[in-house]
Amino acid sequence: MAAGPMAPPGPIPFSDYDSNGDGRISVDEFYAARNARIAEQARKGGMMRNAGNAPAFEQFDIDGDGYLSENELLKGQLSQLQENRMNRPMGGPGGPGGPGARPMASFSDFDSNSDGVVTPEEFDQTRAARQAEKATQGYPMRNAASSPSFATFDSNGDGVLTPDEFVPRSRNRLQQ
Repeated sequence: MAAGPMAPPGPIPFSDYDSNGDGRISVDEFYAARNARIAEQARKGGMMRNAGNAPAFEQFDIDGDGYLSENELLKGQLSQLQENRMNRPMGGPGGPGGPGARPMASFSDFDSNSDGVVTPEEFDQTRAARQAEKATQGYPMRNAASSPSFATFDSNGDGVLTPDEFVPRSRNRLQQ
């Protein structure tokens, strides 16, 4: 009996959580989507890495209103991804968690002059420096050419990024 395709790896998309399409995720929707993903992976013989470290709804609900906005979900997923990467066992030079491995860059990493905004120049310089560092450490540079541009993050088009705009806008950004 052939199994169907596995759920895509990585964080569950907002639309999969928001089952009623109201633009926010309730506690029930949050756990229903998570449990459905776990059940699907188990049914197909897949593994759920870090399932035991899955955060509670309340850890994502930054404003405490009992619902998650897309921004709250993305921030929570990014935080969890960073934590999982930091907790990986040490690997070889090109592997995750290898010697000198750094977590995903934060807003403050890009805001080199600490003025509360990231300019295109700061964005490009920080990205280039991080990619050069990873390359010298032997990390494979997959997807470097297709990394999201500054404009991808600058949602209001004002030419600078604020912390809210820096939140990943896509699944690809979460996986880089």
